[in-house]
Amino acid sequence: MSGSARPNGQSTPDLHIEDDEDRRCARLTGSWRLFTASDHRQRLVETLNALDSPQDMAWDLSEISALDSAGAWLLWQAWGKREPAELTCREPHRQRFERLADEPEMPPRESRLSLLDLLDRLGGDLIAIGRHVGGMIALLFGVMADIATISVRWRLIPAREISAAIYRSGVSSVVLLGVTGYVIGVVMSLQIGVTLSSFGANERIIGLMGLAVLRELGPVIAAIIQAGRAGSSITAGIAGMHLTEELDALKTFGSSPRLRLVTSRVIAMMITMPLLVVWTDGAEIMGGATTAQFDLGVPFALFIARLPESVQMYNFWLGLGKGALFGLIIALVGSYFGLTASANTDSLSSQTTRSVVVGLALILIIDALSGAILAKLGLI
Repeated sequence: MSGSARPNGQSTPDLHIEDDEDRRCARLTGSWRLFTASDHRQRLVETLNALDSPQDMAWDLSEISALDSAGAWLLWQAWGKREPAELTCREPHRQRFERLADEPEMPPRESRLSLLDLLDRLGGDLIAIGRHVGGMIALLFGVMADIATISVRWRLIPAREISAAIYRSGVSSVVLLGVTGYVIGVVMSLQIGVTLSSFGANERIIGLMGLAVLRELGPVIAAIIQAGRAGSSITAGIAGMHLTEELDALKTFGSSPRLRLVTSRVIAMMITMPLLVVWTDGAEIMGGATTAQFDLGVPFALFIARLPESVQMYNFWLGLGKGALFGLIIALVGSYFGLTASANTDSLSSQTTRSVVVGLALILIIDALSGAILAKLGLI
């Protein structure tokens, strides 16, 4: 008995089923290539899926005119991804099936997340956040203990490490912060000046610029740049010591890795950040004053002379305090993620990324909280 999927021409891919007394044979004809098989894909898939036990059948591919990867894959799926017991085909076609057999299994597609999966992931993330917060708090208390120790035992002060950290995180950032601060001052002056000039209150830019720069822009801009620059450097430096086993060497020689690597960087950042805030404040004020002279007609000398009268001094000290706090956060977060890195390059890169992201988030959160608290207390 003989049956076929569909009468067709020479180039059209087709499948004929021939039933003999002792066996059942599937005979393929036509061109089983992408451009020809794609037009008949639905018909061929339905015919192949309708076959009963295709592995037990004999398959004759000797009469097909062409077979490419698309046609071979169509048959391979129908065969259950393994060659049937009896297969007759040309050698190039057999090699295609052998290559398919050698390919690794594709991982199953992930199903859509259910509510329980979502809650499970959320719970895991919250646990991880809690673990990181606990680790940072423990590290902070350890740093405070180190500072208390070296305050009474001066010979233990890691002066060389502090000096090196001050240079790496402070001196090398001066040019970048200066240029960035000046540009931000110019932009702020232009934006504020548009509104003030419409009311004829050009000189009011002195107080507005001074207040915005000293209280918010100076500390926050300096902290954001340092979180990306110094924070990532701290994490990468400490994490790299896992690869070179320098941390183990410090412990072997009886030296405290926390004192040498963490406390020294915390002290250095708390020293350099207020100084960098002052530098950034100055650059932003200079940019704003220069723009105010050319855009609003406010003389540069008048801007500088009236600035102390327009902005109360405690705003300056508030900015310095924020700078020291941000320096503590940057150093602490960078050191924590460096210490918790594993001894491989993948962990180094992922921990460096986490350090920058967490540092930036904490800076913005603490800045917002400090502003809200000071406003409630009536201090701003």
